[in-house]
Amino acid sequence: MKKIILGILAVMTLTSCNFFTGLKSNVEEDGFLYVKTNSTMDAVMDSLQGKLKDIKSFRKYAEAKDYASEIKPGKYKLEKGESNSSLLDKLIDGKQTEVHLMVKNEPTIFHLAGSVSKKIEADSVQIVESIVKLAKSKNLDAETVKQYFIPNTYNYWWATSADTFVEKMMKEYDKVWTEERQNKAKSMNFTSLQVFTLASIVQLEASKVDEQPKVAQAYLNRLAKDMRLEADPTSIYAYRLQNGFNNKIQRVYHGHLAIPSDYNTYRVKGLPPAPICMPNMTAIDAVLNPDGHDFIYFCADPDRPGYHSFTNDYEEHKRNAEKYRKWLEDNNIR
Repeated sequence: MKKIILGILAVMTLTSCNFFTGLKSNVEEDGFLYVKTNSTMDAVMDSLQGKLKDIKSFRKYAEAKDYASEIKPGKYKLEKGESNSSLLDKLIDGKQTEVHLMVKNEPTIFHLAGSVSKKIEADSVQIVESIVKLAKSKNLDAETVKQYFIPNTYNYWWATSADTFVEKMMKEYDKVWTEERQNKAKSMNFTSLQVFTLASIVQLEASKVDEQPKVAQAYLNRLAKDMRLEADPTSIYAYRLQNGFNNKIQRVYHGHLAIPSDYNTYRVKGLPPAPICMPNMTAIDAVLNPDGHDFIYFCADPDRPGYHSFTNDYEEHKRNAEKYRKWLEDNNIR
């Protein structure tokens, strides 16, 4: 009987210790804990170093709760003063914090992968490999596959794999590339790739959303007249493809316009072979719902920053271009 009583007392003592250890305020300050896929108890404890006042008490509590068999990857919010019990419950239940992932107007899948890898667990190499796998499945290449990545802010879990990221982006593409938009493209005799390619030029040419339909119409008018688009963003893209995307170009010179490339619309007629960036839906809709005017020339207007002057008169266009060049010179933009 004495042994039984001692045993019960021992269990009660251990339970009591665990209870009070669980209540212990332990988190130093607000922050985040990143638990990688297939992490061990030791790996999680290493990640918590410097974030807890007493790492030993948390480990002891986690071991008592068999956390090693319950580890779930993710990004977890740490709150200052949080107890061992509260933190461990969060980790065991997998109560992650969502990641707000912004897909931008990236020029290549490599830029996209680099940007996305800063927000989720998958690294840039894994993301590129998944995108290339998608491209092959659709008989596309690393350039033409860019049409499937629509810039926006998306919610993901940090522990998202590269394949899951790509799968979700495909679902988002299917949501926006609706039957209505597909029918509009068909009525223009445009494929989806052509729509996204022209939209990418509009995206980089027209910084003002309200002017994008007008810019899109000017390009469509030039295509209809079998004229070269002569779009500065395409010559810049062609230059960067050959010389590196770290080159900052504030002003387009004749050397840029002369770059031999299928992307340089100063050298070739028609659309480039693929998008020169990942365009926003506003630019895509601008192509599908253009302004309706008949202008074929336009030039940046220094009197209205971000906007352009449009005309059908080539002589007037040359005067507009000269006015803009003078403004560049006066502002020492080279």
